Amino acid sequence: MFYRLLFCCTLLFSGSAFAHAQWEVEADPMAYALKGFSAHVARPSSAGRFRLQLGTYGAELPQWTYGNSAFTVNSRGGTIKFDYFPLRPLDGLFFGVDSNYSQVRYELNQTHERRYNNITGLGPRVGYRFNVGEHFYVSPWISLDYQFGAKDVSVAGETVRGNKLSVFPTVHLGWRF
Repeated sequence: MFYRLLFCCTLLFSGSAFAHAQWEVEADPMAYALKGFSAHVARPSSAGRFRLQLGTYGAELPQWTYGNSAFTVNSRGGTIKFDYFPLRPLDGLFFGVDSNYSQVRYELNQTHERRYNNITGLGPRVGYRFNVGEHFYVSPWISLDYQFGAKDVSVAGETVRGNKLSVFPTVHLGWRF
């Protein structure tokens, strides 16, 4: 499912609505704070009302998000986002849809045994874009994804519960070329 969506988005990137549009790059500083990474490239439509973004990310998840201190949980993956700016082109309120594919590693701290799970998420997102000058912008947003493939993971009698819903609030910093 994720790869089909990636293919369709690639076709959209090359479509006429995106032919003379600018490019943007952005990152999530929280991912870096969580021993991870974040890199995204986006292409707004020429009218600036729509925006397509592809990215990659990784982070060590905070223990409170999965509830079992016996584990260390890491997530690495890719994401596709499609947004609509209803009020002003590339400014202010936006609504969108977010899909992501993650490989999640569950490591039992005591024995270092590992289990892996592949999860695909899909759901809506909403945010606000603050343009600071001509090129720099800040975008706080939140998404609610349904997690296809999420399941309980057990290692040596310890279990991490798989959550079918994921609420993800964050802030991205970006640069428009």
